[in-house]
Amino acid sequence: MAIVLYLAEKYAERSLLPADLEAKAQVHKWLLFTATELEQPLWRIARHTRLYPEEKRLAGEVPLARQDFQDMAVVMEEHMRGREFLVGDRVTVADFVAAYTLDWANEVHLLDASPRLRGYMDRMYTRPKAPARIAEALASVRA
Repeated sequence: MAIVLYLAEKYAERSLLPADLEAKAQVHKWLLFTATELEQPLWRIARHTRLYPEEKRLAGEVPLARQDFQDMAVVMEEHMRGREFLVGDRVTVADFVAAYTLDWANEVHLLDASPRLRGYMDRMYTRPKAPARIAEALASVRA
């Protein structure tokens, strides 16, 4: 988050962080929500399925983390009703972070019950100059 916010401030002319204090607070809110409520369970899943050595993995942690993610995805799913972006009517750094996190969630099949979030994520990746999707990026590294 620190790097994303630093870059948004450094390149303020790109308007990826609103100047309005209330809108900026909303961007911070969604950045923190994404990191704490959506990304954190994804890391738990990754740790207990691939990252930890097998003897340290806790199989029971994976379904708990999946449920934690899904419970919080409902919050963002509802927020996106009738919206194109998380905050206001233009893209912000909160959208970039959310799209990346949702793409990761999609890779582990956690967006199946979240059509608004899937649509939002897909729209973010069809933007001009959007980075490669996670699966594409990983495939290029393995090649």
